[in-house]
Amino acid sequence: MTIRFEKRTLKRLETELECAQRLNNLRLYRQVWALLQLREGRRVVEIAAFFRVSEKTVYDWLTRFIVERFDWLGKQHYQGRGRKPRLNKQQRRRLYEIVAAGPEKAGFTCGIWNSAMIITVIQKEFGVTYNPRYLCDLLHKLGLSYQKAKFVSDRMEDADHLRARREWDTITWPRILQKARELKGVILFGDEVSFAQWGSLARTWAPRGQQPTVKTCGKRKGLKMFGVIEFFSGKFFYQECADKFNAVTYRQFLAHLLENNTAPIFLIEDGASYHRSAELNQFKEKMRALGRLFVERLPTYSPDKNPIEKLWKNTKKLATHLKYFPTFDLLRAAVIKAFNRFLQDALQVVCVMKKLRENAGLT
Repeated sequence: MTIRFEKRTLKRLETELECAQRLNNLRLYRQVWALLQLREGRRVVEIAAFFRVSEKTVYDWLTRFIVERFDWLGKQHYQGRGRKPRLNKQQRRRLYEIVAAGPEKAGFTCGIWNSAMIITVIQKEFGVTYNPRYLCDLLHKLGLSYQKAKFVSDRMEDADHLRARREWDTITWPRILQKARELKGVILFGDEVSFAQWGSLARTWAPRGQQPTVKTCGKRKGLKMFGVIEFFSGKFFYQECADKFNAVTYRQFLAHLLENNTAPIFLIEDGASYHRSAELNQFKEKMRALGRLFVERLPTYSPDKNPIEKLWKNTKKLATHLKYFPTFDLLRAAVIKAFNRFLQDALQVVCVMKKLRENAGLT
């Protein structure tokens, strides 16, 4: 059975659905969601099974809406709030698994969980109606939190990619560590970063209903930096890149590193295209033959294997998040100030390599 609604009716139903979410009203949410699903052509038997109600109940919802329209839905706004039911340990573990798997696997089309949807799942799976007032406390106790998602490459599940990452962890990295210790060398994790003059955004506490605003100059100019952190000592080296990131500027940075380190350098870099230029490869081979520079490349799509990425994140938190830079010099001053903290306190650098150092037997 397919139900057709006028555009204004459909729009108002969608508004009612948002209202149900805002009020954490499970009853209203189920009724409106069922009406919208009927419009999409979903079968009554499927909707009834999803909510664990009878098919007659779904038909009753449809009949009441046809007869009473939005007057009937309006009566549902503040109904259905009961006492907090309890879930046993097994049910709580099951609820954790359902939430962690995401709403789409639970039968929803939306990719974001909200309170009304989770309450629907609780009723469907365990046959109890949970008071939304206590839902957040329950989710926190289960080890869940409301977080911003992040993108990851779809290649992370590729078999070759996983094999390369395992090889790095079990073969390549232990070999680098052993060789550096034998030659009394330094291990440098290197990367490039750009800090935008228009600043960067982050979450912060603010008055409810008043979204924080940050002034911006709107200039699409960035402060480009090359940097490395040393694995054993926690030392930090950086060099500003006045031009583009390319083979020429990267070679200049490598020369800067060689000038400031007499010990053999084991440089760990990512797979940026200009890292592999013919000119740079010749330079690296020459330095390798002299025993001065040994370059190792991280597996593709593996920024988590490079601890300096965490240092860049900390720099933005200290220097650019929610800050206004009317001039480029003010941006540079803020970044350099953060860098100076890392130069003066190696512990702030060491902390981004904590787990890696512990596995290597360093404290």
